[in-house]
Amino acid sequence: MKMQRGKLPLSIMGIIICVLAFTGLIFTEDLRAITEEKEKERQKSATRGDDNSIDEDKLSFDPLECSIEKGKWVFNKSKKPFYTDESCPYVDTQVACSRNGRPDSDYLHWEWQLDGCILPRFNAITLLEKLRGKRLMFVGDSLQRGQWQSLVCMVESHIPLDKKSMKRSTLSVFIAKEYNASIEFYWAPFLVQSNSDKQIITDTTKRILRVDSINKHGEHWLGVDILVFNTYVWWMSGHKIKSLWGSFANGEEGYEELDAVTAYRLALKTWANWIDSNLNQSTTRVFFTTASPTHMWSLDWKRKNGIRCYNETKPVRKRGYWGSGSDKSMMEVVSSIVARMKISVTFINITQLSEYRKDGHASVYTETHGEVLTEEEKANPQVYADCIHWCLPGVPDTWNQIFYAYL
Repeated sequence: MKMQRGKLPLSIMGIIICVLAFTGLIFTEDLRAITEEKEKERQKSATRGDDNSIDEDKLSFDPLECSIEKGKWVFNKSKKPFYTDESCPYVDTQVACSRNGRPDSDYLHWEWQLDGCILPRFNAITLLEKLRGKRLMFVGDSLQRGQWQSLVCMVESHIPLDKKSMKRSTLSVFIAKEYNASIEFYWAPFLVQSNSDKQIITDTTKRILRVDSINKHGEHWLGVDILVFNTYVWWMSGHKIKSLWGSFANGEEGYEELDAVTAYRLALKTWANWIDSNLNQSTTRVFFTTASPTHMWSLDWKRKNGIRCYNETKPVRKRGYWGSGSDKSMMEVVSSIVARMKISVTFINITQLSEYRKDGHASVYTETHGEVLTEEEKANPQVYADCIHWCLPGVPDTWNQIFYAYL
């Protein structure tokens, strides 16, 4: 058979086409495999929180569209805490659970995962740059102090020893010298003035509040660039609140006993009026951390033979769980007052996500009267289990991750 010049037999052309098609198929499959592998690696890196895994500037986190309270706790054994209660010198013994002998560690490896949004990874250097030349102050009770300690511990390891300092008092101040920045905590458990402002009165029936007096506290808040307020658990003693009007210089007689919601409303109005009258929206950002729930009643999560939060090692898994440790009527007081303020206040909404974390409290791995609990005291969780305060590291680190996202 004589072959025409410039033309290939159909059989040879068919073979060439098949080879090309097969080669293309292999290339496509290889490309798909490489792409899928890269995506898996990206997702793994995001879960681990690798520094270079995601460009934070490109993350689309919009607090107006992302509901912080809607999400779930996801266990990630590879997740490492930002610090330990051994590595950070600023963790109070009260909440240094591992140092106090807590045997389990799963509570350190839960991540709060939002529905439909990505919560930006915490980056200590980025935060310090945002705080350069600024003062950040947390104001409130011991739970707010825990959030302050958490944030300090999340950044302090990135600062050389000779470039940082700490002073502890009613106003505690951590300074990052190189950044000319401070992260501070001011003790004011009721925000308004009380007879527990200087020396804590442990008998809750003897605490007295000046529900219309706040100036002595407020003078410490002037000139601060970022203020983060909180007050809740001190109001939940179960007793009526002894409330006075005017200065403590007038004595402590003539108080009126009010239910918690009424006294709380009066105090929060005093706080809101002070904020609106004394702060400038263009120079000061104001945040309010919502109620930190307690876990005092194991029946709340259907554990009949439980003792408070003692021996709890996993979060509540039921979506929307709400226990007796969060009072919605108190939180509605805050939201209604903030809604009428001239100054914009941003809520750090921690209540729902913290509701699930019955495993995150100090429990018996804490102290009393300045001493770590003895083995005999640990064996009596009905009396000694602390189901109010949170272990550090732990849940407050997530609160600060949310705070960082807002900043």
